Amino acid sequence: MVTQSANDSTDDGRLDEAFAAYLRLCDSGEQHDRESFLAQFPELADPLRQLLDAADLLSRELSLEALDETLQLPVAAKDDPTIVNQDSATSPNLATHGVDQETLLFKADASLPGMHRGGHVGGPRLPYQIGDYLLEEILGKGGMGIVYRAIQQPLQRAVAVKMIRSGVFADEGEVKRFFAEARAAARLHHPNIVGVYHFGQLDGHYFFSMEYVSGTDLAKQIRQAPLAPETASRYVRDVARAIDYAHRRGVLHRDLKPANVLVDDNDRVLVTDFGLARQTDTESSLTASGIAVGTPSYMPPEQAKGQSDRMGVTADVYSLGAILFAALSGQPPFQGNSVMETIMQVLHDDPPSLSTLRPDVPADLETICEKCLAKEPTQRYSSAAALANDLDRFLHDEPITAKPMPPLVRGWRWLQGVPLVAALTGQRRLVQPTLAHRRFQNSLLLLLLLIPVLIAGFLVTQRLQAQRLPKRIKIAGGIEGGVYSDLAARLAERMGAMTDLPTEVIPSGGSLDNHQALLTGAVHLAPLQASAISGEDIGVIAPLFYEMVHVLVRDRAAFSSISQFGTGEAVIATGAHGSGSRKVTTYLFDSYQIDPHTVALRELEWTQLHDSPDVDAAVICVGTGSQLINQLLASGWQLLPIEDPIAVSLQHPTLQPMTILPRHFPDCELPAAGIPTVGTTGYLAAATHCPDALVWLALEALYAQPPPITGMISRRQASEWQGLALHPAARRFFAAATQPNAAE
Repeated sequence: MVTQSANDSTDDGRLDEAFAAYLRLCDSGEQHDRESFLAQFPELADPLRQLLDAADLLSRELSLEALDETLQLPVAAKDDPTIVNQDSATSPNLATHGVDQETLLFKADASLPGMHRGGHVGGPRLPYQIGDYLLEEILGKGGMGIVYRAIQQPLQRAVAVKMIRSGVFADEGEVKRFFAEARAAARLHHPNIVGVYHFGQLDGHYFFSMEYVSGTDLAKQIRQAPLAPETASRYVRDVARAIDYAHRRGVLHRDLKPANVLVDDNDRVLVTDFGLARQTDTESSLTASGIAVGTPSYMPPEQAKGQSDRMGVTADVYSLGAILFAALSGQPPFQGNSVMETIMQVLHDDPPSLSTLRPDVPADLETICEKCLAKEPTQRYSSAAALANDLDRFLHDEPITAKPMPPLVRGWRWLQGVPLVAALTGQRRLVQPTLAHRRFQNSLLLLLLLIPVLIAGFLVTQRLQAQRLPKRIKIAGGIEGGVYSDLAARLAERMGAMTDLPTEVIPSGGSLDNHQALLTGAVHLAPLQASAISGEDIGVIAPLFYEMVHVLVRDRAAFSSISQFGTGEAVIATGAHGSGSRKVTTYLFDSYQIDPHTVALRELEWTQLHDSPDVDAAVICVGTGSQLINQLLASGWQLLPIEDPIAVSLQHPTLQPMTILPRHFPDCELPAAGIPTVGTTGYLAAATHCPDALVWLALEALYAQPPPITGMISRRQASEWQGLALHPAARRFFAAATQPNAAE
């Protein structure tokens, strides 16, 4: 008969104590009256009567390896003693309590068959009849319990009988735990949970009988070889269904591991060993808070901390994930050299990557394991049923609900396993770094030592690379037919001949375009007006020539002064946007206070002036003796003076007072004193990061005889120039020119 406590609100602690007192009374052999005993506990009479009548109360095996370790009691077999199956190996001795493999511990009673004289030095040998059970062989044993294979008579069926290992010498704590296991078992009837038949006490021994499972256990299968993913998933899914059934009836297992999962001859899995089970709705825990009970390799962190009173259903979910991990990889997620080391790993370390231990494991199963083995209970599956459902989805090739850990999070958590990183961040305590983490740290330390050398080598390499000549030299020109284009063409020709490198002249709109081309790296060298040189990214290579501002008018009678440009709708030809002529025009308008909106500026090629009768004037900034200016003057155009060139140069420092002399245009009639104007200087420039070798090559080509253009500033004159933002290589070049016997 199977009974349960009728009143769940009864004080369980007092009920346990009363029941234990009754068992001790029975064990003493004294005559007693049950009704007289019940009268001592009037407030517990009804529930206590039910317990005393429950001689066949159901239970499960109580695993107390942790208790053995605490008491330093030797456990004969490493396998869990609660495994009830055909293949369980018998233990060689029971030295803990003075009992060998074939004897039972009884009180001294010479009348018992087979009893040795001298009391509990010896005892009856197997097979032995106890009540309706003929004990035939030992199936397993552990810290507290011992399990026998027996024949139940008169049914003649094979059963497993569990007894307290210390026999008649069991103390009050052992009796309470044995009784608590019986109470937990009374709630559970499931096809995947080992069934319990009868609970009672005979000859001073507390025992219960349960279903005998012919087969093996999951631990033995895993030791032989890891399971196929489908088999492991099916086993754990069925176990999860059974555990969910227990949870819904208020029972936590708290000691799930492969040894407690039996596999019968029909490949059906059954859960056993509810010895550490806790009844969440009625039971007052028999384990004090702060004591870690269970199997360390499979217990969740909260259980490893000894916080048994805070454990919920997610604790068993964690253990189910650990079982799945072991079934797939052949080893538990955590396994140290000692119990304490294993517990510390459970508390602080992440489990190893399942795919590194077994690459053929499907990614979904690895994700399921990761979710189960999360340190925080809230990050696990909320129930064993949810885990079972996800495993079912995997088995049916459907999408699972668990999401894999983001790569960045996974990478950061892995890095936290490196001792150096863990020490620096202080976010994680390491117990035993893995070989991969130690190797990574050694490599990291070596890299840190090599970083200065690597940086120095990199900088030297970069410097050498930066100083190499480009594979193709690009030089900016200017407006087609202008002096910039002529200079660039001749310079490119000379540099190509000196190096056998291909050279190219890039046409442009003038100085401002060339400045931008240098900044973007489109060209290596470019001629610029002084007004276009600005910023720290541009360096001067050499001053080239002077450029004068030529203000020309078609009809001197209509415009005798530049100031008249602002009195009407004058049409003035100027250079394109980005040209030096256009820049100078804006300077002149500013100095003469001419509103540019009253003047129509026309962008056109200078050679088109002859065919543009509507153009009244032109402002051209070009080198002295320009053939362009000479042709315009010969065709009737006239030069206008700049009345106060000093005032203009003071307003715009890039312009200098200059004079257009008759010798500049000998074929034209110019005043003997010349025409006052302003001018600027043309420079050859480069980006400041331009290779020194290229700058030096450009200077050698520039000053090779004969000069590339007429009127060019000589090397000696250039070396005397003050205040130029010279490229470092150009500065060294001109410094050499100041030495005695330097070539002109």
